[in-house]
Amino acid sequence: MDGQYITLGFERERPSARRSSTKRAVLLFLLVGSLLITLFAYWDVLMITASAVPLARGIDSIDQTALGNETLAEKLHREVRILCWVLTTPKYHKARAVHVLRTWGRRCNKIYFMTSEPDDELPTVVLTKPDEYEVLWGKTKEAFTYIHEHFADEADWFIKADDDTYVFLENLRYMLYPYSPSTPIYFGFNYKLIGSQLKNASYMSGGSGYVLSREALRIFAEGHNDSTKCRQEDNSAEDLEMGKCLFNLGVKAGDSRDGQFRNRFYPVGPFESLLSGYTGMDFWLYKYAFYQPRSCMDCLSEYPVSFHYVSNEELYVFEYFNYQFQLSGQRPMVERLPERIREEDLVIPESDNTVT
Repeated sequence: MDGQYITLGFERERPSARRSSTKRAVLLFLLVGSLLITLFAYWDVLMITASAVPLARGIDSIDQTALGNETLAEKLHREVRILCWVLTTPKYHKARAVHVLRTWGRRCNKIYFMTSEPDDELPTVVLTKPDEYEVLWGKTKEAFTYIHEHFADEADWFIKADDDTYVFLENLRYMLYPYSPSTPIYFGFNYKLIGSQLKNASYMSGGSGYVLSREALRIFAEGHNDSTKCRQEDNSAEDLEMGKCLFNLGVKAGDSRDGQFRNRFYPVGPFESLLSGYTGMDFWLYKYAFYQPRSCMDCLSEYPVSFHYVSNEELYVFEYFNYQFQLSGQRPMVERLPERIREEDLVIPESDNTVT
């Protein structure tokens, strides 16, 4: 009986043991599967987070081992110091200037608003010239001279902008990094000096802003009173007279285009450069541009420096899409700083725009 009991008991227990073994296998499979799914999801989130970097932050994705705890944007902010000065008037202090200060102006190493009256909300420098469009050249001379006398040691580069301009400071520093501030050079959107006898001469658009090296600032501040080289009267186009004056003083008009010959300074909004049908071939920009402008979806530089005719609302739109907007699934960009350029190796291309 004992043998039979044992035999019968063995036969009765075998199906139960199989079921228990099957359950354990299923549970183990589910556990392993859940673990794999969790790990995969975690990895996917990591990849999405790493790749969702907007352009302005994308520059920071350089190899961090060479920077320690410092991002590339922070390194450039420290090494390429930029003083911004914005030309404005009292009637635009609240309508425009304060919005510049709250958006891109925050990223300047220093920023000052050149105007005719002080303002508690703005770091202002009060000029003596009247608030008249006809004397912009006079106001510009006074502003740059004041900056040279009081703030020359506070920055390496000095950019003039209007109160309806948007400037991407990270991209400007990235563009300027190869150049020494001891080189007499300035950058902006190059216009032809039409009708000038100066060979291959250009000047920079005032609307999109132009940036002078420390040496260019010194040369201008000390030389603009020379009547043989610079216009002494105040009543003339500011950017045109600035170009003539700097050319005569030996300051180079640099080429600010990127490696694919796409402009980085824009005297207009982005639409004119993105959409070929937005303007006709008689558009003034096509005639006056020193380097041939193009309009297409690939014609905008990936690292634009500035746009002109930007409304207050668009200032904040640019802020959102460059400093808050995230794009899921975008592959991270690993970038390198450009090589330094010695002054003796500097080559500025001639004009390639044949439109007259």
